[in-house]
Amino acid sequence: MADSRNKSFTELVVAGVAACLSRYVRAGQSVVVGYSGGLDSTVLLHAASVMAREADIALSALHVHHGLSSHADDWARACADICQGLGISLTLRRVTVPTDTGEGLESAARSVRHQALAECAADWIILGHHADDQAETVLHNLLRGAGVRGAAGIPEVRAGILRPLLGIPRDILLGYAQEHQLAWVEDESNSDIHYTRNFLRREILPLISSRFPRARDQLAAAAARFSEAELLLDELATVDLGEVREFPVPMSLLRNLSDARARNILRAMLRWHRVQPPDERRLKEFVRQLRVVGNDRHPRIDLANYSLWCEAGLLHFKVTG
Repeated sequence: MADSRNKSFTELVVAGVAACLSRYVRAGQSVVVGYSGGLDSTVLLHAASVMAREADIALSALHVHHGLSSHADDWARACADICQGLGISLTLRRVTVPTDTGEGLESAARSVRHQALAECAADWIILGHHADDQAETVLHNLLRGAGVRGAAGIPEVRAGILRPLLGIPRDILLGYAQEHQLAWVEDESNSDIHYTRNFLRREILPLISSRFPRARDQLAAAAARFSEAELLLDELATVDLGEVREFPVPMSLLRNLSDARARNILRAMLRWHRVQPPDERRLKEFVRQLRVVGNDRHPRIDLANYSLWCEAGLLHFKVTG
């Protein structure tokens, strides 16, 4: 941000949002802000409301009511008041977060929220993830043993979702909010370091930054390089698949490739279906079985929301959750 030292917070945020929207959104299209009521999404909503009028974009907001906090109703009312003040229509979606998925409450709530957003009848959904979120996500994924795709962090655009603030640090967003005297809600769970992301955000990243002041920028730069590598891996998967674009996949195709390229195909295809691949140990063993067992054997993986299995010389996939 060295070249932006003399710019106001408003200029930095508006320029970032405008650049992102101009790259993807055409005049007349509809855009929904995923609006939690927190600082990040409030700044995004406010900045997007200015851009929408100038760019002829139909802007609205969606608030997902998880019901996990005793303050959830208050947050919903605050979101309604803020949207009314900006002249933006707000849709309130009440959801139930499952507690038996095995993925943890934080992850389960995120999955339900993304599903609610995916069901929006809009051309684009925009979310308030920022540069600090990117650094936190990259670090989190690396510590979980993620590969190239996990290390690529949060994409600016994917499957109709845009993140216009991804290159902007949180302190810039705070400055913007203060310049415009914006009000936002504070989720008390954000201070609970029992949650891994909060622990990284409040304890680990500040400690790393005390020794490496540019840690956030360097993690974001690494994410960009990993993202480029991810694109190349997807291109390789497309080449290896040939005319195949969907499950079922012929077992002969996987057997004619190296283990690494066969695993790359499965990772790519599962991501194209918006599900997470199995952990690396399980994926390696599954691909090994696919490549060596006879046609009378039927390797299978059953996860919380999908299954993979071999039958009649074909690898099948089915969503179950």
